[in-house]
Amino acid sequence: MKSITLFALAAAAVLQTATAAKCGSQDCGKDSPCCVRGYCNANAMYCIPFNCEVQNSYSADSCWDTAHCVKSNVNFGSANAFAQIADYKGDPSKTAFVSQFEPSNAKVVGGELQMELVKQGDGKGFGATVTNTRAIQYGTVTAVMRSGSVSGGVVSSFIIRNDKLGDEIDFEFVGADKSTVESNYYWHDQLDYTKMVKSQVLSDTTKNDHTYQIQWTPDQIVWVVDGNAFRTVKRSETWDAGSGTFKYPDSEAYVSFSIWDGGSGAQGTADWAGGAIQWGQGPFVAGVKSVDIDCYYKGNETTYTPPGSSGGDDDDDKSSSDDDEDDESSTDKSSKDDDKSSKDDDKSSSDDDESSEDDDESSNDKTSKDSDKSSKHSSNDDESDSKDASSDQSSEDSSDEPESDDSVDEETGSSEDLDESSDTSSSTMLTASLSAVVAAMAAACAF
Repeated sequence: MKSITLFALAAAAVLQTATAAKCGSQDCGKDSPCCVRGYCNANAMYCIPFNCEVQNSYSADSCWDTAHCVKSNVNFGSANAFAQIADYKGDPSKTAFVSQFEPSNAKVVGGELQMELVKQGDGKGFGATVTNTRAIQYGTVTAVMRSGSVSGGVVSSFIIRNDKLGDEIDFEFVGADKSTVESNYYWHDQLDYTKMVKSQVLSDTTKNDHTYQIQWTPDQIVWVVDGNAFRTVKRSETWDAGSGTFKYPDSEAYVSFSIWDGGSGAQGTADWAGGAIQWGQGPFVAGVKSVDIDCYYKGNETTYTPPGSSGGDDDDDKSSSDDDEDDESSTDKSSKDDDKSSKDDDKSSSDDDESSEDDDESSNDKTSKDSDKSSKHSSNDDESDSKDASSDQSSEDSSDEPESDDSVDEETGSSEDLDESSDTSSSTMLTASLSAVVAAMAAACAF
């Protein structure tokens, strides 16, 4: 009996090694557990939830936990409002927004978050993306900001997006038109640009701060500028009879701001953005002064413990009253009901109420679907191709695995600065496990 048990344990070790999730051409180890696009590491760029690939990482709990929405007012004059991702240690109560990429073209100047688009050696622009460290599923997000799209070709954005599923709600500014902002939404990366709607005429969006707001509920999305709602999309209007589903963004997502080069993309994107960038008109700097986040679900905060923290007192910090929340900064934890069951009930009843409208909805969805894209905002060429035609929108310049620190994501202005880890290769681990089998068999014979 002992021999059988020993042999079974050793064989299980071999099977586990042989079937381990692959991160590109390597396996992530305990010291570099988080996988992103074929590379392993242990820092924030790799382990932060919106980047980390759970299925390809060392274990199911390698990626940092998703921190959920708390009511907050982020004033970028606050020391804890922003950090470079290299300095982020995983605690959202200490940092509200992080620059998503390195090198970073984002910084705080005079109480304003500034994101700059700079010219590279190849003539293309390299921008910035700044993302909230907490995810939100429904709520009202208000930003006081100005566009950096001074020249045609420069695109500035205020977005709520789930990169992994492709749900998105956005405001986008293009240099071709400084007097309006564009609104759109997407479901599962089905990019239907025919649904774009412009705002009312505004004073120059590159010179003046305006207040932009997205009101997102299970039933509708409302886009508001300076207190004036100019667009409403109801969930019931998104029913697609062909697929039998509401094509309505409803997944937990992240608030982000970015500036990127649309003028160097494919013809469709370049035309939409206003043509090639006129670099002499720079600098191109988008600015955000403040962000207010009011969560739809007041009780969806978890008992999240930052990496390396023992937790404990954090739960007590979350017991403050709802009245105190109104005065909280982005670094404070709001009071919580801790009853997420109502969330599921609300969504279920919403689906039931709206299903009666199914027969009245049109199934003419002029989407341009890209089965290969992992994110609309993962490359400039992705959006370029979808604006040109309904053909494949995958990037021609980006690859699944970054080749060097100079590889740049055009649309978000991201640098794929991902260092290859030196984890033990899978073949070495397999050899070691086979040795364990042999040793177990020898022990069995001895018995």
